[in-house]
Amino acid sequence: MLTPKTRLLSFAQRQRQFINWINTHHYANFTSQSSDQNNPQLPRFLRRQSLQKQSPEKQLEQPASSATKHSVQKQYRSRHYDPDKKPESTSEIRLLEPHVLSARLKKLCDAGKIDDAVHMLKNAPLDAQNTPVWNTLIWETLKAKRYQLSYQLYVDMKRKGFSPSIRTFQTFFNGLSKIENWSVHTKQLNNARSFYEQYRRHVASVKRSDPNDPSLSIDPLAGYIRILGNAGHYQEVFDVFYAMDKEGPLAPNQFIFTAMFQAIVAARGDTPEGSTKVAADAKLLWSQMIKASKKGELFTPDSHTVVAAITALTGGTEPYHDMAFDIISQYYGLERNQPISKPGKLVLQPEALFAILKFCNSTKNYQHTTQFWQQVKRRPDDIGGISILDRGHAEEVIKATLALREPGVGYHSLDILEWMLRMEITSANGPKIRPALSTYSLVMQACWRGGEWSSALRTFELMTGYHSHDFMDGSVAAVPRLDKRGQGRSLPPNAEFISSMVRAALIRRNRADVRQALRIVDYLGFGQLVSAREESSKGESLNRALKNKSFYAGKLAASIIDAFDFIMEDNGKYAKPEEAAKWRALAAQAREYTAKAAQRPSSKPRAPRQGSLDSS
Repeated sequence: MLTPKTRLLSFAQRQRQFINWINTHHYANFTSQSSDQNNPQLPRFLRRQSLQKQSPEKQLEQPASSATKHSVQKQYRSRHYDPDKKPESTSEIRLLEPHVLSARLKKLCDAGKIDDAVHMLKNAPLDAQNTPVWNTLIWETLKAKRYQLSYQLYVDMKRKGFSPSIRTFQTFFNGLSKIENWSVHTKQLNNARSFYEQYRRHVASVKRSDPNDPSLSIDPLAGYIRILGNAGHYQEVFDVFYAMDKEGPLAPNQFIFTAMFQAIVAARGDTPEGSTKVAADAKLLWSQMIKASKKGELFTPDSHTVVAAITALTGGTEPYHDMAFDIISQYYGLERNQPISKPGKLVLQPEALFAILKFCNSTKNYQHTTQFWQQVKRRPDDIGGISILDRGHAEEVIKATLALREPGVGYHSLDILEWMLRMEITSANGPKIRPALSTYSLVMQACWRGGEWSSALRTFELMTGYHSHDFMDGSVAAVPRLDKRGQGRSLPPNAEFISSMVRAALIRRNRADVRQALRIVDYLGFGQLVSAREESSKGESLNRALKNKSFYAGKLAASIIDAFDFIMEDNGKYAKPEEAAKWRALAAQAREYTAKAAQRPSSKPRAPRQGSLDSS
């Protein structure tokens, strides 16, 4: 029987035998599979033995650093762990970049948090700030009409060491040019003049260092010229223009000439001659522009420039008008007294056509308005054809038709209205050509001027959806029929529309027509018509719209009183008693409104809005 000591000795012998067997049979296999002695597949004790058993010659061949590396290399529990790879938590922190800061500032400004955006910029790292970032916030404050804050930002930008660029001055001039009433922004006008002087010093500094610097641009001065024009400083506009270079990148281009034409029109009240001087200066500017465009071929007049020049020539005499018609023919191909047009240098756009038609009406060349309208309807679309026509163009044509006073003016105006309604359905430009309340009012004025009651009734039906037959003698309906239409297809009448309609009935002195008109007014209600929303035209102030509303309400009251008096002649034998009672109450309402209007302190005679013929 083996004692414990014998057993322990036997176990040690077996262990040594196992190790010798491993060394004899398996060490070669492990070393053949991997030439690296530090292969983690080998047991640790075998790697130690392999290093110890190397011959002295082989150890000498290896670099000392390599032996040291093998001897001191640290082992890790996981074979997938790489000590050379840094964990994500200890990676380098990304710095705030200027474009990211600019996007954050714009997002805050879009949400109306301008003060928060200013605080963020002022406390942002200096590396994230640059001139474009400050320009972004300055532009956002200008859009929000925080003009004094934008100027303070400009001062802070320079204090922090960021120099303004050409874009900075262009941003300021474009933002300040949106101001309409300069009489209450005199401080901002002084700031604009200060920016102009700083712009000149900046440009002079850049030119001294590099005359061909690509950043040199004259474009910022277009906004400054518009500012001076809107502020009414006519001579100062030309002082800025003549101070420009004659050649090079700082010479006037199409943007400068466009701003010049627009500025002199806006500031025409600053000169004793008014529109006459504007037209003469516009002719001079046009010749200089053509000469400059041919000299270096750096630019060609675009549609904005041509439209501005045509508008500036409007107030001149007939030679200036002929010059404008020549420009229209050369650039847009519209010919006077011709059935068809020709291609021009530029494609006719809706804005350009509106300016041309308005020019014709303003210069009392009404026949050319209708001629150009017909030419455009026959033109192909690739040069500006029927697809560009919209409501503004049609209203200018109706105004020209009204002014011509030819027989059938109401019928021709109604024909244009019905054409607009058809084009609204069939044309791709449908929403833009849909008639508005102003369109129907113009057509109703034409029916009144032409004394065409049938056309007036048809206009009333197209606008409201009511059946006018239900208000006629012998077929009066208790509840008039009303057609169901899509949203926006039927419009509620207002005082301007109905006053013209009642006067259209009165002008023929036909009592049946007048009774029909009074039934329509009584059904709609005088109070409802007077309080109806007045459609304000483009660029019309709220005060002006309220004055128009009061003006046409007075016209409606006067026409109702005249209609009632006409019907009640000969002791009211031309009206049924029950209807006479209604119309008497209606006339009483009209007289009461007239009396109250006469007692108002601000009640003064005034001219109707542009395009109306009530003053004629």
